[in-house]
Amino acid sequence: MRRLPLRTHRFAGGLLAAVIAAGYIPAGTSEAAAAPPPRFSVDWVACPEAPTIQCGKMQVPVDWSKPRGVQITLAAARRPADTPSRRVGTLFYNPGGPGDGAAKYIVAADLIFSATLRDRFDIVGLDPRATGGSANVTCGDVPGLLPDDTLFPESERQFEALVAHNRAVGLSCLRETGTLMAHTDTVSVARDHEALRVALGVDRVNWLGISYGTQVAANYAELFPQRTRAMVLDAALEHSQPEMQQVADEIMAAETSFNRFARWCDTAAACALRGQDVAAVFDRLVAGADRRPIPVEGALRPVNGEDIRMGTIRLLTFKEPSIYGPDVSWAGLSRALASTIDGDASAFILAPAGVVLDSLFSRGAIGCMEYAPQIRTYAQMRQRIQLAHQLAPHLRGASETWQVNRCIGWPIPAANPPRFLDVRGVPTLLVHAVYDPSDPYRWAHGLASQIQGSVMLTRTGDGHTSYYTSECARTASDQYLIRPQAPPDRVCEG
Repeated sequence: MRRLPLRTHRFAGGLLAAVIAAGYIPAGTSEAAAAPPPRFSVDWVACPEAPTIQCGKMQVPVDWSKPRGVQITLAAARRPADTPSRRVGTLFYNPGGPGDGAAKYIVAADLIFSATLRDRFDIVGLDPRATGGSANVTCGDVPGLLPDDTLFPESERQFEALVAHNRAVGLSCLRETGTLMAHTDTVSVARDHEALRVALGVDRVNWLGISYGTQVAANYAELFPQRTRAMVLDAALEHSQPEMQQVADEIMAAETSFNRFARWCDTAAACALRGQDVAAVFDRLVAGADRRPIPVEGALRPVNGEDIRMGTIRLLTFKEPSIYGPDVSWAGLSRALASTIDGDASAFILAPAGVVLDSLFSRGAIGCMEYAPQIRTYAQMRQRIQLAHQLAPHLRGASETWQVNRCIGWPIPAANPPRFLDVRGVPTLLVHAVYDPSDPYRWAHGLASQIQGSVMLTRTGDGHTSYYTSECARTASDQYLIRPQAPPDRVCEG
């Protein structure tokens, strides 16, 4: 792995001092005290891929505490309601991530949203800062990944290498990106959406927030309750917990989903490992790849057991094929594992050799503004790994939250660390699957407790998010956005 030369640290350190000194608007700042400048506009044009949908750019401040300071450009897309005479209003949409933009989903609205939403709402999506077509995070001489780089260090040397790598990546991105690196947090993104509302010239907006999008929407509603008509929050991210609790929750949720996948494989015709002891097969595969990583032509590095475990949580996300394709499903996971057993581990590679991991940098830049890791020493890391092994014998801690370890040693302090929200006066429906592998079910109840008067719709099945996969949940969500009142049946089966 190439490390940043020491001379670059001094340059980045000076910029870091300026970034910290610049500050940001605290998350709890009131709507009136931090009102944005009154003039915002979007230069709308027909989207090249879909001429009936409008794509545009708008300018907002990098730092919302300095609204007339340095500006950045954000990308957005808008799809007018099919039936203007029945139009309810404007619907803001965020697909989650962090690191995913919304504009491309608006362009593909016919595949993403129900006919009901397309008929009754102007659907609007913004690429949050550091994602998609908006001002992005760029990194310079970024260190590569060596075969022994790991998020689960087994020695003091490996832990120190992880911290040094994280810091080097952060400093490289800071040097290339500048002060935006300190302002990619969710509160800044929520304020960007308020600027978009002003530019659209509408009094109030509705929200459909998915996964991380639930936090974007909830932060917006806390800051701008009078501008929020109604929200549907699908697969809640709970951002108020101590890191230890969040990690433990998600480790157990992911392991539960893996065990349910293994039992599904006993009889499911779509499982490529049908009839086998899938848990035992998986454990042998991971152990073998740890002993002898599996070469993949053109890959950044050979695939080891950690890559298989972390890749498994990605493919566990949806039980059935979804908008992300047939391979991001339980059947797709079974095919990926079967192929790897046969020697083709391409489903679990980190990235092709020579590919710049822009999405990884973007995701890290946002995530490290949201979380301040509690782990600072190798002894603490050993305790965390011990916990992971006890709670999850197969996945051994592989989870989305475990990637917060990418923020250990990050050179910029978190701008929006975990905290409780206080949302009042905004009708809100939370929708959550009982066996969500990414956002545990209890997180929905945790977020609900921070939104006064919110109601819950439980889906009893598997997989992350419900709007894309459950007709029952989708119908209830649509009806709530049209007329915000509790659904008559608060449980969706399957």
